[in-house]
Amino acid sequence: MQLPTTPNLWPLPELQRARRAIVVVDVVESVRLMQEDESGFIDRWRRFVNEVRTEVLPAHGGRLVKSLGDGMLLEFAGMPEAIQAAFLCRLAALRCNSALPAGQQAGLRIGIHLADVVVDDLDIYGAGVNLAARLASLAGPNELVVSACGRDAIVDGLDADVEDLGECWVKNLSAPVRAYRVEPVGATRQVHQVDPLAAAQPCVAVLPFRARLADESAIATGDLLAEEVVTSLSRSKFFSVISRLSSAAVSARDKGSAEIGALLKAEYVLSGTVDLMDRRFAAHAQLVHVALDVVVWADRVSGAVADLLAGEEDAVGTIVKAVSQTIVQLEIERATSSPLPTLAGHRLLMAGIGHLHRSARQDFDHARVLLESLAERHSRSPHALAWLGKWHVLRAVQGLSDNAVTDAEKAVQLANRALDMDSSSTLAMTLSGHVLGFLKKDLSAAQAHLELSLSLNPNEALTWIYLAALRAWQGRGEEAMLASQKALTLSPLDPMRYYYDTLAAFAAMTAGHHLVAKEMALRSLRAHRLHLSTHRTLAISLWHLGEHNNARRIVQEMMAIDPGFTVTTYRARFPGGDTDQARTNAQTLQLCGVPQ
Repeated sequence: MQLPTTPNLWPLPELQRARRAIVVVDVVESVRLMQEDESGFIDRWRRFVNEVRTEVLPAHGGRLVKSLGDGMLLEFAGMPEAIQAAFLCRLAALRCNSALPAGQQAGLRIGIHLADVVVDDLDIYGAGVNLAARLASLAGPNELVVSACGRDAIVDGLDADVEDLGECWVKNLSAPVRAYRVEPVGATRQVHQVDPLAAAQPCVAVLPFRARLADESAIATGDLLAEEVVTSLSRSKFFSVISRLSSAAVSARDKGSAEIGALLKAEYVLSGTVDLMDRRFAAHAQLVHVALDVVVWADRVSGAVADLLAGEEDAVGTIVKAVSQTIVQLEIERATSSPLPTLAGHRLLMAGIGHLHRSARQDFDHARVLLESLAERHSRSPHALAWLGKWHVLRAVQGLSDNAVTDAEKAVQLANRALDMDSSSTLAMTLSGHVLGFLKKDLSAAQAHLELSLSLNPNEALTWIYLAALRAWQGRGEEAMLASQKALTLSPLDPMRYYYDTLAAFAAMTAGHHLVAKEMALRSLRAHRLHLSTHRTLAISLWHLGEHNNARRIVQEMMAIDPGFTVTTYRARFPGGDTDQARTNAQTLQLCGVPQ
């Protein structure tokens, strides 16, 4: 039977595909609240929706897709905007509840997901909307929960404080989803430590030079120019340079130099713009003194893109010399890498590094595909080989390897090949040192590699954090703590900050500073709940602090993730060998519940 058709008198709204941050807001126990005081609930809800619609959304570029009487569907262009708007929605709801007794207050559950969806003027369509709703169901009253994709699009410590909830089962999905709870920066307890090295040198952050026109080649040129400046400045022993990854994390935010400097804990911020014209570039650079919020140096430089790609561009030297002289002179008054041969290759490297630091397993595996493709296309670039070597190291460190020995051998081979191409490649030297220590247990050779790396570049954060681990394996806890704090100072917003935090916690535990170790380990677990070595460090420190029940609970959580782990396994894997420290740690783990 054929159903009758009605002429389409009104054309449907035009559809478009777009990547959107989807926010689902749900009222906890809305049915009960409506039954108990229908008119009061409706009045408060209308006032809340009006504040969101007229004040919150316009300030963050959001759209109210629909309001359902006890929930809302919102959309935003990006995750940072969605997160900040969700925090404001929660504050607005709390104000609406402030005069009510606890039993009548309407708590919000908020789920946020970043996905490719289908959008028209009236609605949003797609599986991403359903997942955002499922994430809201995981949230408690007045909590925000985001997906793994959403978490990868924000910076922990800049956009929000992030806590990893692990793999969570939700209704109508056949597989668990990785979920994260988020709070405003500073809302969760922070680790307060005095860095004895931080005051020794002034610190500078270099932001990617922004393309004045939305052109891919210009954007890549600006990134590459900043990277070359960072590399050259890092060779100076007169000041510290924030890592490029941390600086890039804030570059897309609409913040002034003073705010950026405060976030990165840098005294100086170098930024600028770049234009491309017939295979040449022109850049305007400026150096801002953060505390004074004044420009202390500015100039215009230009040159050929081909020379910049070859590492022979005078513009980089001009900027570095001027910045160095300016900073040194100001401080007195108060008291080149081998780049990839094409811009396309540079963008591929950035994509590989980005996937390497994402939390999802498929993204981590895709990083290998990107980096192997890069190494094949640019077989004479030490950068590609060194980063591919780091992939194998992280695969073993994170427990993702089927054969850690094979990954160790592969990492050593790649690092050695990179060093053969460029003996001054600090990344390759650092990775080689860590592999020799962590996977090969040759601590003397590891120390030689790491110290040589620091002699070439004293501002390489990764070298400092691996040196911290090495000092801890050697039982030199206080030195390990100093090295870990140097690493955290140089890269405060690193995408792998949880990894830095867990090694810093291990250093503090080795030094006997168990309260510090506890704080660092908890911060690491908030970012990455499945990192097993963090559980071990936390359990040991909790036990020494007398928190025996909490220590046993952490071990139970660890054993649920890795049921085959034993005390014997720990002693066999410990890079420092069969030392008193290894035996003491193993004995403590056994007291916490790890089987012999």
